[in-house]
Amino acid sequence: MLRRIFSSLMLAVIACLLFQDTAAAQNPAPATQPLAPQSARPQTLPTAIPTGSLSDQVYRIGPGDVLDVRVFNRPELSGERRVTEAGRIRLPFIEELRVACLTEAEISQEIIAKYKKFLRDPQVDVFVKEYKSLPVAVIGAVNQPARFQLQRRVRLLELLSYAGGPSNRAGTFIHIIHSNDYDFCQSNPVISAAPMEGKAATETNDPDGGKISILTALSSVSLRDLLNGKLDSNVYIQPGDIVSVPEADQIYVTGAVNRPGAYGLTTKITLTQAIGLAGGINMEGAKGRVRLVRQDPNSDKRTETVYNLGDITKRKIEDVILMPNDIVEVPNSTLRAASRNMLGVSISMLSALPYFIIR
Repeated sequence: MLRRIFSSLMLAVIACLLFQDTAAAQNPAPATQPLAPQSARPQTLPTAIPTGSLSDQVYRIGPGDVLDVRVFNRPELSGERRVTEAGRIRLPFIEELRVACLTEAEISQEIIAKYKKFLRDPQVDVFVKEYKSLPVAVIGAVNQPARFQLQRRVRLLELLSYAGGPSNRAGTFIHIIHSNDYDFCQSNPVISAAPMEGKAATETNDPDGGKISILTALSSVSLRDLLNGKLDSNVYIQPGDIVSVPEADQIYVTGAVNRPGAYGLTTKITLTQAIGLAGGINMEGAKGRVRLVRQDPNSDKRTETVYNLGDITKRKIEDVILMPNDIVEVPNSTLRAASRNMLGVSISMLSALPYFIIR
């Protein structure tokens, strides 16, 4: 009996040993690999967020903004607060708090730090209820002149789209009048596509002491370059900027043309092109006696020159490039007017004759 039990135990031990050898053969140990040199090892670098792109999207508080301050379970400490011209707000039990150039989250942390002297674990939320500190305006030859309040950085082309785009009277340039009176944080440098000309910087007193520089300058951007998508022309609009779209200089086409009137001088226009814009000369116009009246910009003197359109089309003389405020007058042809009058009289006489039907 003992021999039989011993034999069974021996068989079980041998079976366990065979099972372990089989599992080891099916799952071999990984081979040991030599370490790569330090220079060849990949290094994990922290992902850097460009500070410019992040700060461009974050709104920073400025004078005139209205904040909604909410202290949890403390309605007596909560309420709306208007930011003063000095960039401060007033809160109960603490001194005036400077909030200009801070974000909503940063102001919340500042208020929490102040109230920790009086409250246990204060919870504060701050929201901008009214945006008043970053005004811009678009005036001139646009479809919808208006004032806007910025809540983020805006480029010139986007702002013009909010103003309905330039009208058909718009000239070739857009003027941007800069003033850093509203750029309280001075976080956005003035970017211009043309050299700026303006007043010299002056200084005024800062409520906190020191001086504030007030600089007013003018920059110009080509409307054609802007609409063609040139990045240098699509500048950022700064707080307090006034975008002015001047009307184009005009020329005037009068007399025996199909559509007399004033036309914008947005590009170089010649004498024949101006007549083409006016619909061409009508039946009574005299092509050989087109008058060009030009005003001297430095005086009240006017000069008058007569041109024959036939000579221009035959390239006997060069086509004249028009200047601002030029007047193109196409007089009536006496012969054509007389022929037209005689034709009208003849038709009226024929209509007065008796009318018979011959069967």
